[in-house]
Amino acid sequence: MIQFSVPYWYLGIAALVAAAYTAALYHKNKKDGLDRVWRHILASIRFLSVFLLCVLLMSPLAKGEKEFIEKPVCYIAVDDSRSMRAALNPRYREQKDDDSLAFIPSGFAQETQNHIDRLARNLSDNFQIERLSFGQEIRSGAEALSLNYEQEASDYAQAFDFIAGKHPDRKAVCILVSDGQANRGRNPVPAYRSCPFPLYTVGIGDTISYPDIYIDDCRFNPYTFLNNRFPVEIRLGQQQAPKALSRLSLSENGKILHQQTIDFSKTENVVQWELEATESGIHRYTLRLETIGQEKNTENNLKEIVIRVLDNHQKILIIGNNPHPDLSCLHQSLSLQEKYQAEVVLAKDLPRKFPQASALQAYDLFILHGLPSRSFPLDEYREWLETKPCWYVISPSTTLERIGKTRIGLEIQAKSEAWNEAQASVNPAFSLFAIEAEEARSIGRWPPLWTPFADYQSAGNGRIPLYQNILGINTENPLLWISPPSNRSCAVLCGHGLWRWRMADYRNEGNTGIFDRLIDHCAALLSEVKPDENLIVRCPDLLRNTEALHVSASLYNPDFEKVRSARLRMYLRQEENGQEYVFEFLPQGEEYFLDAGFLPAGNYTYRVEARNGEESYATDGSLCIVRSQWENLQLPTRLELLQSLALSSGGKSYYAGSAYEARPGIWEELEQEISNRRELKPEISYRETYLPFLESPWLLAIILFLFCFEYFARKRFGNL
Repeated sequence: MIQFSVPYWYLGIAALVAAAYTAALYHKNKKDGLDRVWRHILASIRFLSVFLLCVLLMSPLAKGEKEFIEKPVCYIAVDDSRSMRAALNPRYREQKDDDSLAFIPSGFAQETQNHIDRLARNLSDNFQIERLSFGQEIRSGAEALSLNYEQEASDYAQAFDFIAGKHPDRKAVCILVSDGQANRGRNPVPAYRSCPFPLYTVGIGDTISYPDIYIDDCRFNPYTFLNNRFPVEIRLGQQQAPKALSRLSLSENGKILHQQTIDFSKTENVVQWELEATESGIHRYTLRLETIGQEKNTENNLKEIVIRVLDNHQKILIIGNNPHPDLSCLHQSLSLQEKYQAEVVLAKDLPRKFPQASALQAYDLFILHGLPSRSFPLDEYREWLETKPCWYVISPSTTLERIGKTRIGLEIQAKSEAWNEAQASVNPAFSLFAIEAEEARSIGRWPPLWTPFADYQSAGNGRIPLYQNILGINTENPLLWISPPSNRSCAVLCGHGLWRWRMADYRNEGNTGIFDRLIDHCAALLSEVKPDENLIVRCPDLLRNTEALHVSASLYNPDFEKVRSARLRMYLRQEENGQEYVFEFLPQGEEYFLDAGFLPAGNYTYRVEARNGEESYATDGSLCIVRSQWENLQLPTRLELLQSLALSSGGKSYYAGSAYEARPGIWEELEQEISNRRELKPEISYRETYLPFLESPWLLAIILFLFCFEYFARKRFGNL
């Protein structure tokens, strides 16, 4: 059926135009030298050619019906993690798990790959096949066909999320080929609920368990400070070795620091040791558990932990006008954080403790309680107090006029000598640090502080975390005020009685966590100092080889203004083998970012160079990438997980065996099972289609042929 975009009577106009054109050329034309027969033939051809051309200008459409076959989708997901090496080639268990060893597929591994490829070909007649491999990341399409089993973890949930997002509106089925060792991400069984279609699992590998003792877990803080003592907790376990005896040792650079005999007949084996940080830098400790007889899995008897020892405490000096419980309260709260070194001194003892005022330069933050006062104006220390971050705590001894003269952005003008009782009201718009809703409610219930009855004039961009609530009425007067970003880092607590807050927190919560976090937030915000280097690089000190290396950097010109258009390059060198890498930073806003991807485990040194016009800057650092021990080559295949996945999704679980006893017949069973599911048959549908004649090359070729034939005929048989 043909449809036009114009009324049908336009065809008559097209016929008239064609007839007029033909008559003008051939009617009573004796000069062309054509005989009567050829004149009629060529006139007919001219009429037809012009008529068809006019009809095409009306944009006719050929209406038809086309058959569409929609196949369901079949996802074939293959585990590409390192643990599959031992599942496909048992001899690989006897090798050391080293990055320098390449995986050599066994006959069973090659047969398994051939079965997967044959399954995909056979199902492709009735299914749209989607191949993918997964581990710590997903590969799909052509990339999924080349399996090297080098990924360091198996994240089933990530693979399921990827599958669920591919064709959410299509009928589908999923085939999962794995050894069942899921060791990263969410629980696989509930994670597959995002895929509303059946899952068929194929387990591969040896299911036999051997006697094994292992280091199950090691808990420690990856960062500590110089001269601190820090704990290390090691949890040990056993499998089919209930009466085993072994020796656990901890060493650094070959020197044994601790060792202990372990009796695995106990229900729980937990070892706690305490280490001392005597040198700053990166320290690598080795935990070693001696092997027992018949133990094949020796990899999990060894574990390496890396701890970074820092030597950069934030030094805080708390100076009080006179003895006050707030001083002890602040000192106790700050001392709970290892990153702070807090000291308390009274103003009258400053000359004795600091005979040279320049000694104050060593501190990163000053907390002035009741200062400056008439008794202790601190004029001799003004040079240092006005260049360092300060936190003023107002008390009756504070000279308010002197705080205004410091030009920090807040002026307090006392109306009288009276003092108010003001409770804290959290400002929900404050964003420099987070105060959770539950914490805000607790803070609002704390006892009031004593605040001066005064006018408060704050700079337009001063930040207020806490307002004063007086007699249940929220006011615009700040209780805790923080200086604007452009000013020197300062804060003012417009009242005293912090000790009452800490006691109330303990009474209400059973601990002082909320109060301590509030003090920590303020101290951390104030003690951030201006960079003393033009190139600041933020690179992690410790990283697993399953995590991508992300580095950011900031560049400042000689006036410490941020530079946004410089060129930054990172040179990374692995110390063990001398391998070098070169990366370029990409500018994003006022910062520079680099994604170096996944790198092999080892110790690295790096140098970041920046060039801004004629100026060049550089900074050096070190990085330690530790090997993830999630993928254990010696663990047996976990058929129970694969069975749970299949049963919970309406599918079925198969076991393809191992190199010791392969079961090739299951692949035909799997193919037959999927092909017989009625709901997974291809669907045939018919849809109306419209084909524009202007897009038909045959029709255009016919019109062109008619014009050409007429031309050459007139030239051959006439006088053209």
